[in-house]
Amino acid sequence: MEFLHVLILLSLSTSCIYGVSQLLFSNRKDIRLIDGESRRRNSSRILIKDLEDVNYVDFYYDEQLIFWADVGLEEIRCMNINNPKSNKSIISTGLTSPDGLAVDWMGKKLYWSDSETNRIEVSNLDGSYRKVLFWKDLDQPRSLALVPMDGWMFWTDWGETPKIERASMDGNQTTRAVIIKDDISWPNGIAVDYDTKRIYWTDAKKRCIASADFNGEKRQMITKDDIPHPFALTVHREMLYWTDYSTKAVHGCNKLRGCVKRTTIGGYFYPLGIQVYHRDRQPSGPTPCTKANGGCSHLCLLATYEPFYSCSCPTGVRLKNDSLNCEDGPQELLLLVRRTDLRRISLDTPDYTDVVLELEGIKHAVAVDYDPVEKQIYWTDDEARAIRRAQLNGTGQEDLITTEVHHPDGIAIDWIARNVYWTDTGTDRIEVARLNGTSRKILITADLDEPRAITVDPPEGYMYWTDWGAVPKIEKAALDGSQRVVLISSGLGWPNGLAIDYKEKKLYWGDAKTDKIESSNLDGTDRRELVSDNLPHIYGFSLLGDYIYWTDWQRRSIERVHKVTGVIRDIIIDQLPDLMGLKAINVHAIHGTNPCSINNGNCSHLCLNRPGNNFTCSCPIGLELTSDNVTCIVPEAFLIFSRKENIRRISLESNRGDTIPISGVQEANALDYNINDDRIYWTDVISKSINRAFMNGSAVEPVVEFGLNYPEGMAVDWIAQNLYWADMGLNRIEVSRLNGLHRKVLLYQNMDDPRSLVLDPAEGFIYWSDWGTSGRIERAALDGSYRRILIGKVGRANALTIDYIDQRLYWIDLDSKKIESSDLSGNQRIQVIGSTLYEPYSLTQYADYIYWADWSTNKIERASKINGDNRTIVQENLDNVMDILVYHTSRQSGWNPCAVNNGGCSHLCLALPISVQHKTYTHHCDCPTHYTITPDNKSCIYPRNFILFSQRATINRFVVDTLDSPEVNLPIHGLKNIKAIDYDPVDMFVYWIDGKTKTIKKSHVNGSKVSTIVPNPTDGIHPYDIAIDPYSRVVFWSCSLHNTINVTTMRGAPIGSVIGDEDDKPRDIALHPTKGLLFWINMMHPPLIERANMDGHMRRILFSTDLDKPISLTVDIIDNYLYWADMGIKKIERSSLSGSDRKVLLSGKNFHPVSLAILGKYMYWIDNEQQIIEMANKDTGAERQRLQRRIPIMSNLHAVNYVDPDHFLNHPCAIKNGGCSHLCLVLENNKKRCSCPLHLVISADSSTCIDIPICPPDKFRCLSGVTCLPDKWRCDGRADCDDMSDEMSCDVCKPQQFRCHNGDCIDNTQKCDGISHCKDESDELCCQKDKFLCINSHKCISSSLLCDSKDDCLDGSDETAPICSVAPNEMHKRFLSRDNAILITTVFALLALVVIIFFMAKRTHVFRKKVVTNDEDMRNEMLPSKPCNETVSSMNGSNIRGVAVSSFQSSSCGITMSMPPSASSIYDRNHVTGASSTSSGRTYPLETLNPPPSPVTVKSQYMQAPCPLALGSYKHYRSRNKPPPPTPCSTDVCDDSEACSSYYYGSGLDCGYDSDPFIPPPPTPRSPYLSDENYELLQCPHPPPPSPVPANL
Repeated sequence: MEFLHVLILLSLSTSCIYGVSQLLFSNRKDIRLIDGESRRRNSSRILIKDLEDVNYVDFYYDEQLIFWADVGLEEIRCMNINNPKSNKSIISTGLTSPDGLAVDWMGKKLYWSDSETNRIEVSNLDGSYRKVLFWKDLDQPRSLALVPMDGWMFWTDWGETPKIERASMDGNQTTRAVIIKDDISWPNGIAVDYDTKRIYWTDAKKRCIASADFNGEKRQMITKDDIPHPFALTVHREMLYWTDYSTKAVHGCNKLRGCVKRTTIGGYFYPLGIQVYHRDRQPSGPTPCTKANGGCSHLCLLATYEPFYSCSCPTGVRLKNDSLNCEDGPQELLLLVRRTDLRRISLDTPDYTDVVLELEGIKHAVAVDYDPVEKQIYWTDDEARAIRRAQLNGTGQEDLITTEVHHPDGIAIDWIARNVYWTDTGTDRIEVARLNGTSRKILITADLDEPRAITVDPPEGYMYWTDWGAVPKIEKAALDGSQRVVLISSGLGWPNGLAIDYKEKKLYWGDAKTDKIESSNLDGTDRRELVSDNLPHIYGFSLLGDYIYWTDWQRRSIERVHKVTGVIRDIIIDQLPDLMGLKAINVHAIHGTNPCSINNGNCSHLCLNRPGNNFTCSCPIGLELTSDNVTCIVPEAFLIFSRKENIRRISLESNRGDTIPISGVQEANALDYNINDDRIYWTDVISKSINRAFMNGSAVEPVVEFGLNYPEGMAVDWIAQNLYWADMGLNRIEVSRLNGLHRKVLLYQNMDDPRSLVLDPAEGFIYWSDWGTSGRIERAALDGSYRRILIGKVGRANALTIDYIDQRLYWIDLDSKKIESSDLSGNQRIQVIGSTLYEPYSLTQYADYIYWADWSTNKIERASKINGDNRTIVQENLDNVMDILVYHTSRQSGWNPCAVNNGGCSHLCLALPISVQHKTYTHHCDCPTHYTITPDNKSCIYPRNFILFSQRATINRFVVDTLDSPEVNLPIHGLKNIKAIDYDPVDMFVYWIDGKTKTIKKSHVNGSKVSTIVPNPTDGIHPYDIAIDPYSRVVFWSCSLHNTINVTTMRGAPIGSVIGDEDDKPRDIALHPTKGLLFWINMMHPPLIERANMDGHMRRILFSTDLDKPISLTVDIIDNYLYWADMGIKKIERSSLSGSDRKVLLSGKNFHPVSLAILGKYMYWIDNEQQIIEMANKDTGAERQRLQRRIPIMSNLHAVNYVDPDHFLNHPCAIKNGGCSHLCLVLENNKKRCSCPLHLVISADSSTCIDIPICPPDKFRCLSGVTCLPDKWRCDGRADCDDMSDEMSCDVCKPQQFRCHNGDCIDNTQKCDGISHCKDESDELCCQKDKFLCINSHKCISSSLLCDSKDDCLDGSDETAPICSVAPNEMHKRFLSRDNAILITTVFALLALVVIIFFMAKRTHVFRKKVVTNDEDMRNEMLPSKPCNETVSSMNGSNIRGVAVSSFQSSSCGITMSMPPSASSIYDRNHVTGASSTSSGRTYPLETLNPPPSPVTVKSQYMQAPCPLALGSYKHYRSRNKPPPPTPCSTDVCDDSEACSSYYYGSGLDCGYDSDPFIPPPPTPRSPYLSDENYELLQCPHPPPPSPVPANL
């Protein structure tokens, strides 16, 4: 590679010596060099390759540097031509579509334009000191050209008002002028002739090159004839060179000779930017900036006026009054959040350029604030669920808080106390922490609905926030959360933004629903409306100096208004999508103080100021403040209690209370904790779940989510790590591991409202109260054995608690309002506190005291555990305390055999009471419900045979070995409106039909691996029933929308339909996989029960009588019987698999079976009216009995039979589907047969399915074969097809009848009467007078072939005596009539052809006089040499696939284009500029709007092309997520916030928030025409519209 570059360098040196021009040009994927005199195609040399998407290119000759703009990478790069390793990025941020590029070789500066950001910028050659020169009145700036000797710069602009402008190179606005604005359309490239002081430019629409002097005067047309699509150009001496987008070549001509003779240099991929690489193009000389950078501290820019230079500063930085030096960075900034990035905008300079901070991992940033002390930015990320910070320049990024953060919508920095505050609409909390993320504390949780914006006033000790919930309001409180007050509660909708004017003591807010900006005093008085016009959707909001700043989602803008008058309104940034929060700051300004500023107020953790500087020290979660009121410590013991919506804690030392920040609590009831891992457990009776979290509120997770009704009691076995709970709704006590696994129903018989629960794991006992008719307290071993009543007739005993030291049991009697106690055997019962209690509810014990909560007094009290003396109030004003306990190590001590290695048990270890233990039997290994213990008494086995039944949102299991088996829920998430269920016993997956989404899903029985195997994205199917074939691993399912039975693999791959005739209505289905049979109920009228092979063949009706509403179908695969239930005639019946031996098993007037299953010797069904499951003997219907309790809304029942692994592997279809591509069926001899769904047939290899072959008209195909048989073999009494389908439907017609092709018979008089009586319309075939229909083959032949002594019909019916007896004169008349018709038709066809040829010739200018020019060969070379054989629809203005197309008429250096109005949506310029959908009612390609110089419309407008092209999406306008609440969409009315534009390139993109599907036009290298590196290899290189289509295509 280095040797190659040496050769190139030598070549360049030689070329310069001899004066040969070297052309440097970009070729999209590389940069090349070619001799300007070369005529050889592809003779260029590649200097830089493997580029992404290169557009313009320039060079610095003295340093041998090449610069180029890469639109694909969105950056500008540079490389020394002698050193490939020097390739580096110069500008890599803030670029979107860098179109123009120019090097100031004298001032050593780099200039560029960006047609997306509409800016022209400059920097040093290394990219430093970047500055925006022009940003106003630019609309798609493209090419740049510099004249450093004179200080001028020129550029083209192809926006709505195309033009060429000129300005001083220092960006002085007063020097800017439009020099060309008339007779210009798509100005692309521009170049300067320094000697003649003229500019040259290309116009891609007018297809020409023109010239003018530096003032835009003395204008000349350089090219005399049209050139297809000129892009960039350069000039050297008398020669002009340009690249052409259409011809893919570099062209040149002598500008002094009028470019009459042109040369074509090479043929390339896509040549774009071009420069003459020659020293003459960069003459050297001194400049005012040469010496000491002109005295400038940063940028020295050449100018056209004295002293011919000016000093300038990087973007956003002011120039000092000395006009030489720049300020030390921007002084006032806007910090801006844009979902996936953070930006800063300097308010010091008028360009308001946004600079993207180089941060990582931003997913959905929402709010932002600033710390002026350490110059750091803080922001929240809603998707990353984090609070983060970084330095003002983007360095030093770090995560502060990443746990228990859901939707942090607001953030505020207390710069004095060094704290950060935030709101969270997910947890509905306001929290505070130190700026480094430590010492986190919840301040406010109550009465928060949707808290959003927050701001703080540290000197005054207040914080303010907005809440856009059901009752929108603005509130304030002290910085510690106290002294809370509602300021504004009326006239609000979505108060999104909030800001404080510290100087004027005013509060400002923006409301996205009322569309107003308002203000008030800091106490909420003197409310005033500031702005109410044109505020579609305010979000971010801030105040600085005299101005209020805000972001607007719909307008995609940042605006400001004067805070007092509301009339001085400016747009800072326009058309910038995804705007979220913002903060206006003075970088260095710090104001105010309070006591927390000095040594953190001496607080060990948090110092929180309050009004009047009455600050308080506060502690983070898990710590409590000592008596010195400044130090936080870890407490030894504390109270934990639940108050429905939250869980709180109280210090037993100071009685200070605090909320444990646990999210998602709806109505907490029972509480317990596990001191081993510091987790708290609670039951929630609203969500019907048991949950846990760490004591600091983090890592909230559900433990038990399914099968709970009213979990009122719960306790932790801290030794065996098990969890016990009582369910009053289900009347059960259950146990599981602490993570919810291995769940077992422990006690369920003779239970009547079990309530409170407490454990003594060290002694091996469980205690509970029962609120039934005879209230009692019971005790049992931890495995449920040794159960007995301790205390009877106790009333409603609640809040059982144990004194483990003194071995006593305490409880509250809710009926007698007493606290009582007994020993752990139920003896020595005493009353601790009696008549002085009002409504005691919860109780716990610790040390010498008992603690209880009273619902009437709303207090927590304590007293002596012996006699109730020494009563003291712990805390007041606490309503609805549901449970209470003391957190201390002494409350969870002891040991039992389950403490070590789970007692050796695989699932549950349940310790036995010490009194019954002996050396070999100390504990009991137990299994989850329905599992069985193995002979070693340690492991468990999943149940083999069981029943599944579904309710609307649950799938349940029970076993039938015993009648008292409790049902359990399968822990599967997301179940909704279940319609049918089935089970795969091989992989232990359950399958179900989701009636809500109309899909088929599956899940493992443990709730994992949930997936959809039959999706329904377009609501195109309605699954009705399913049946599993576990051997061939497929799912059969019926569809009530298409009336088909379909097959899908268990992995979700569709196989096809097996049943689906026109009159079918298959509903319930059943399989016999070991016999390969499919059964279904056909709900025709009357209904049928049918059978077929599992491929749909050999179909037969089993029953068509005595059926009304058959609603369930099942197969006894053991004894080979078919069972069904009929809800109409209220029966359950059965028959053999062939339909014989039909027998009614059960019937009755009050019998309502809806789902049926067979397991073992019994049948099971759901009774729809009684909502119960019943069973009876499957052979006789006897032994009928109710099986389960009343269970509401049951929908389906399914029996699961164990599949022996050996039996499974012996099935011929079990291994790889038997080698079949689609369906595998078992035969009688346990052999397999491959088959296919309806749309395919089996191939010759008997394994693979192929498309159905098309037979000739005189042949037919067997239903299950691929061979075409003669038509005369059909219905000949002999079975020629293996499936005998050639002898099916062979009804014999009577002599006076006509037999339709489908076998139906109609009367002969109905043939050829103009009305189709046959379903296949065959009675109206060959009814013309000159046609004859062959009798058997149904072939239509000409009547002229009748009776010609030759069998033209295969059956010879055209030569039979009855046909040939027709009178000869009749035959002659018939032939004569036919000949006349042919003659007349031919004459008219010839006349029409002549007219069409004349018309087309006129349109294509065939009759115009052709002027032959000297460059005719060159013009032919510029056109595609091998056009597609396609119809050019643009010539006739026709529509292709619904897309309106235009017609073009060529003229010299211009195009007249007509376009139907419907085509206006094809190119909507609003998406190019980012304009609002309401900004202009006009859309491209209307002539007056000047469409882009490079095409954007689809190729199908111009050619009907089969050639595939990769259509890439535009990278800049990415798909956006929907905005967060409070708005469900991006506007108030949810209808017109986004321009739902047309579908570009047929992409069909949905119109969502900020998802503009625009693809920019080439030669901005993002067009789909240019997106493929192998584009040259495409067979059909279409000319891109609206560039003119070459005439000879």
